[in-house]
Amino acid sequence: MLEVQQLKDFLKDQSNLIVDLNISVKNMRRLMEDKYDFEDQIKKYGFFQHHIYQLKFISIVQLSKLFSSKKNEERSFYKLCNKLETSEYGISLESLIENNKNKLTEEVKSRYDIVSLVVAVRNLMNVHKDLINRVIGLRDQVYAHIDNNPKTQSVSLDEIKILVELANEIHNLIRFRIFFWQTMFDYVRDWSIDPVLWKMSELRRIDLDELKRKKGFSAE
Repeated sequence: MLEVQQLKDFLKDQSNLIVDLNISVKNMRRLMEDKYDFEDQIKKYGFFQHHIYQLKFISIVQLSKLFSSKKNEERSFYKLCNKLETSEYGISLESLIENNKNKLTEEVKSRYDIVSLVVAVRNLMNVHKDLINRVIGLRDQVYAHIDNNPKTQSVSLDEIKILVELANEIHNLIRFRIFFWQTMFDYVRDWSIDPVLWKMSELRRIDLDELKRKKGFSAE
């Protein structure tokens, strides 16, 4: 039987994956821009090139966990939809639905509402079916297993961003309709790499000014 706590636990785990994705995409995009003086010199270090690779690796793997239809993906949207559509509802979930009937807000008020929600989620995923399959192919053939002759195409940062925004939308749609709750996934400022780049740029400036001073030049 499907109970409320199981759904909450499922959505919490999904939320953690999606936070990772939003951090990764924003930092990848930031690393591809030059905002501060000397930043282009700093980002030539191997660490930053490797970090971009790692962020893309995280994105491909986490997106595959969310969008794959394979049975072994424990926190995928497909698995969640199947649970909502086919499971017998436990007492706590039935009570939640019953209590929602007295509300004027958009929470689900019947099993029919939940099935309609599942249909809406599947339709959203179907719009990006080809891109989703390419991402999963990358995970399976390149990132998770070494395939000497991979048959999948690469995926751009813009395409990754499309699926991250789709994950944000689907997760919040489900959570909102069942629990009247949403998460601001795009608010990931505390995990931004921008302050690191600014600090390193400032340190580079100080080093160059000191070098000029020692050689008898002004810092102007």
